Amino acid sequence: MDSDESFQATPFTTQDATADGSVNSVNSDPTFMQNQIAIQRSPSTTKGQASALTRQLSIKSNDSRDVGAFPHGIADVLSDSQKDEDELRRGRSDSDSSIFQATNNCSLSKSSSERSTKSVRSVHAVGSYPLGSLRVHSPSPMPSARPTNNAVQHECLASGDVFIVRDVPSAALIGYDTTAFTVKPNDHFDGIKDIPAGVHFIWGGSNSTSLRNGFWIVSSQRASDELGAIHVRRWDKENETIEEEVSNAEIRIQREGLPEIFDKLQPYLTPTIGSSAVATTPQGTQSSTQPLSSNIWSRLTSSITGAMLSRITGGREWNHWQVSSTDDYEHQNTLSKDQNMVTDHYKDQILTFIFPRHQRTFSEESLGNLRTEQAMDSTAHIMAVISASCTHEDSDEIIGEIQFCFLTGMLLGNIACMEQWAHVLKTVFRAFRLVLQQPVFFRKFIEAVHAQFIYDDEGLEGSILDHDPNLGDDLKIILTTFKSRLNEMLLARGANINNDQTAVGKAFEEFESWLWKWDWDLRGNYLRSGRYQLEDGTWVDAELKEFQAEDERGEFAPVIVELDDDGREKGLICF
Repeated sequence: MDSDESFQATPFTTQDATADGSVNSVNSDPTFMQNQIAIQRSPSTTKGQASALTRQLSIKSNDSRDVGAFPHGIADVLSDSQKDEDELRRGRSDSDSSIFQATNNCSLSKSSSERSTKSVRSVHAVGSYPLGSLRVHSPSPMPSARPTNNAVQHECLASGDVFIVRDVPSAALIGYDTTAFTVKPNDHFDGIKDIPAGVHFIWGGSNSTSLRNGFWIVSSQRASDELGAIHVRRWDKENETIEEEVSNAEIRIQREGLPEIFDKLQPYLTPTIGSSAVATTPQGTQSSTQPLSSNIWSRLTSSITGAMLSRITGGREWNHWQVSSTDDYEHQNTLSKDQNMVTDHYKDQILTFIFPRHQRTFSEESLGNLRTEQAMDSTAHIMAVISASCTHEDSDEIIGEIQFCFLTGMLLGNIACMEQWAHVLKTVFRAFRLVLQQPVFFRKFIEAVHAQFIYDDEGLEGSILDHDPNLGDDLKIILTTFKSRLNEMLLARGANINNDQTAVGKAFEEFESWLWKWDWDLRGNYLRSGRYQLEDGTWVDAELKEFQAEDERGEFAPVIVELDDDGREKGLICF
C-alpha cells in the first residue's frame, strides 16, 4: 500500500460542526463508543484502554503525511504510538474540561428556555450527540416474564379455554379430569378445546405404568362476550411427560397459530349418565363400562381453589400448578440415601400440606383428663388447625386438600398424597364434638368423601385403599365408631337440634347406605364378644379386639392404681 487512498480514516469526533452551522455525520464505531464510555467511568484503566484505542486508530486521516514515508524501524513505530497516546490524552483532557465548562454555563437560573432546562435534567452521560438534543420522556416498558392469556384473542375461544401440547407421540397416555386415553398410532394429539369454567387437572405419561406429570388449571367464569384463555405446555421427549413451555417465543407462536390447529384439538368431554369415562391408575389398564354421574367432577373438586393450589404446590404463577408422581412432602427426619435416589427431573418438588402430618391430637399444655379427652376426640386439634393453618380460618381448605390428595394420588400414583388423604380422614372422623361445633364443615367433608368413594369404585381401576393393606379395616372401624357417637349426640340434642346438624346426619346416612356396596356394616350393634357356632356345629368363644379402645376393654380397660404422696404410681422403679 503506497498511498492514503488504501486506508479508511476513523476520527475521534463523530460529528463536526461546519462553518454554516450544519453537522457532518460520520459513521461511528460502536466498539469505540463503548470504550469511550468505559474510559469516562473507569479513570484507573485509562492508560491501558487508551493504548488499545491508539492501536486501533494508528491510521491517520487524509491530511497526515504519506504512510509510505514512515520509517520501518520498531523504535519509530513505538515513538509514533506514544505520540498518538499523548495526543489522545490531551484530547480527552480538553474534552473533559470543555464539557465541564459547558455544564457549568448551563445553569438553570441563567436559562429562560423550558426546553433547555429539560435537556439539562435529562443528560446522564456524554455520547456522540450534543447537549440538549436527547431527552428521556418515560422509561421503556419491561417485557413480562410470560405472555398473558389476553395478549392473543380468537373467536374460537368463545367456547372455552384451550390447552395446547404439541408433538405427543403415539402410545402416550393422556388424561384430563375423568377422561383418560392412549394416543393411537398415526393419530396426533395437539391439545384440548372447549374447556368449561372450573377446576381441571390435565396429565400425561409415556404409558399406563410410567411416571406421570400433570397441571392443575382454573378456568374462570366468563361473561357472554368474553373469550377463554390459552394454556401452552410442551411434551418433554427426554422424560416423556407434559412439562412447562419455557420459551416465550414458542408460547406466542402457539397462541397466534391457534386457528390453524383448532379443528384438530380434542373437544372436552363431559361425563353424562350412561356414558363411560374412566381414568387409569399407574397399576391399572383402561377397560371399564361403569357409567359416571354428570356432575361427578364438580363434586370431586368443589373446594379446590387457586390459592390453595399455590400454597400446596408452591407454584407462584396462576394456572401453572405442576405436580408429578414422585412429589413428596417435607420429612422431619433425614431420609436415607436410597430414599433420596430419584431422577433429576422429579426430585425438586415438595408438597406443603395444610393439615399437619403428626399423629398427636392433644396440645402440650393440656394435662390430666383434658389431655385424655383430646387424645380420644380430635375436635380441639382440628379447630386449632383451622385457626392457625387455614387462610382466614377457612375450613373448606381442609376439604380442598383431601380432594387434591385423592385426585393427584390416584391419577398420578403419588404415594405422599394417598398417605395424606388417609391421615386427614382418620383424624377428622375422630372429631366427634366437631359435628355440633362445625356442622356445615362436617357435612361438606362427608359429601366430599362420599363422592371420592363413588369415583374410586366406578371411575378408577384400582382403589386408594390398596396402597395400605390395613387402611380399609382401619376406616371401617373409625366410621363405625363415628356413626355410634353421631347418633348419640344428635339424639341428645332433642328439640334443640338445628338444620345444619340434621344435615350432617342425613349426609352420613347416605354415605353409609352406599358403603353397603362394599359390605361395610357400620351399625355397630352386632356382637363384639361372646359365643358363636361354626358351620360344623361347634361353639367357640370369640371377642372382637378392634373396638377395645371404644369399649374400654383389653389393654384399654381402666385400672385402679395406688398413688404415693407425690401423685405417682407406687411400685415404679425410680432412677
